[in-house]
Parts: sequence; structure tokens; C-alpha cells
Amino acid sequence: MVVRERTTRVDLAVELCGLQLHTPLIPASGTLAKEALGEVEGVYGAMLPKTTTPRPRAGNPPPRIAETPAGMVNSIGLQNPGVEQFLKDLDAFDVGVPLFISVAGDTVDEFVALCERISSDERISGIELNLSCPNVEHGGLTFCAGPASVEEVVAACRAVVREKPISAKLTNEGAVENARAAEAAGADALTVINTVPALTIDARARKVLVRGGLSGPAIKPIALRAVYEVSRAVNVPILGSGGVASGQDVAEFMLAGATAVQIGTTSFVREPHTILEEFAGFLRDTGMSAAELIGALR
Repeated sequence: MVVRERTTRVDLAVELCGLQLHTPLIPASGTLAKEALGEVEGVYGAMLPKTTTPRPRAGNPPPRIAETPAGMVNSIGLQNPGVEQFLKDLDAFDVGVPLFISVAGDTVDEFVALCERISSDERISGIELNLSCPNVEHGGLTFCAGPASVEEVVAACRAVVREKPISAKLTNEGAVENARAAEAAGADALTVINTVPALTIDARARKVLVRGGLSGPAIKPIALRAVYEVSRAVNVPILGSGGVASGQDVAEFMLAGATAVQIGTTSFVREPHTILEEFAGFLRDTGMSAAELIGALR
């Protein structure tokens, strides 16, 4: 995508796993409802709907979200209608850009079954494995608890997904080691990072309010470091995620090594169009294209 600002052409296009994205922006899974698609036309280079699971999930009981000084803590519990209904509703997200699907299972076999079910769908360009969910076969530890677990689930999914890219979404904990394991198992890309474990307390009621994942600007420096270190440890592209709130944030993630950047919590309080315009302005001012920015720290 080429944006004209003043008299300068700004090239926003990047290539991700052989797919052409007209901008490097992608909505983080779970942050863009189909009802809002009309409001973000032209902003995102690819689509990523909310994570789907083998069966419907009602999610966690409320309260599930708590505002923090620089973001929010959420514990939604992957509420979704299950993969079959998800696929019936998927046309809403098929808007002429690559479409990635986030999947989560409680076991390796569930991840594999989900990948088998959706990989043959022609609407779907790629799959993101949400490895932050509990592995019930290993005492409820996340699939990101260690490299062996990451390698197991990625390799199993890779065996059934032959022709479409797979991205492994990693936690901050153990990001470099887990990234190497995912790459060795056949991941085509890595999403770095997911939310950071956090907790909020209702002091007057003297009880825990929300125990879940922190997102928003508070985690940006953590995510930047993870992207920087992971991008220097692997040879697959990185999708940067965590605390992006402005066009300059997008530029920083790409300079750190990200090929594409996910917009999540901030999209609830700032227009994604504004973030894209700010990023285009940064490129205009520096005389660089988006692709030239990737990993271009001096």
C-alpha cells in the first residue's frame, strides 16, 4: 500500500511468510469484533479474529476485565462459539486481505484436530497457535512452559498443515528458548508476546478482582525486548505484540526486528486509522519504507 502524504509516497507494504500485506498492522486476536470491521477498512494488512477452540466456551465468570494505570488485566477465558460455528461466521472477516486464524486446545491432539479442520479452508491464509493456554495433560502448565512442550505441539501441527504458514504465539517467559524450539519444529513465524501474568485487588472488599493477563502500554518495554532478542535468535519473521499505542510504537517494534505488528488493547481507546497515519508520517520523515525498517537498528 502506498500512501500519499504531502508530496511524498510512503510504502507501507511488507511480506510475511510469502504473503503480501499492504500494511504491517494486524489486529491482535480477540480485539476486533466483526461489527467493527467497517471502521478499520484499509488499516490492517491481515485479519486475525478471536481464538477458536474445539468446543464452545462460555468463558470465565465476571469480573473479567480490570483497568490499570497503563493498560488492563483481563481473564476472558477464551469465550467463543467453538470451531464449527466460528467457520460458519468467518465470511465477515474475509475482506480481501490474508486471514490468519488463532487456535487453542487443552491437549496436543486438540491443537492438531483444529489445524486439520481449518487448514483446508480456502479462506484461511495461515494459523496462529495460541500456546498460552493450559495443557491439561501436564498439570495445567501452559504449552509455553518449556521448549519441549512448544516443540511437541508445533511439530504435531506442522505434520498436518502442509501448505499454509504457522505462527506460534509465545509468552514472555522463556521467549528465546521457546522461539528456537518452535522454529526447529517447523513454525514459519512467531508472535511475540502474549499478555503478562498480573493481578488486581479490590482493596475495600479485600479480595482479588481479576487474576489474568496484563496488556497495554505497561508491557511495551517488555515486549520490545522480547522481540529484539527473539529476532536475533531465529531466522523466521516476528509478529510484534504488546503495548502498541502509536505509530512510533509500530516503528520501534519493527526496528527491534518485527515484520508485522499487532494492535490490541489500544484499539479500544485510539482509532487504528490514527496509528497507521502516525506510522506513515514516521516513514515519510525518515525516507524509509516499512520493509526497510525491519531490524534496522544502528
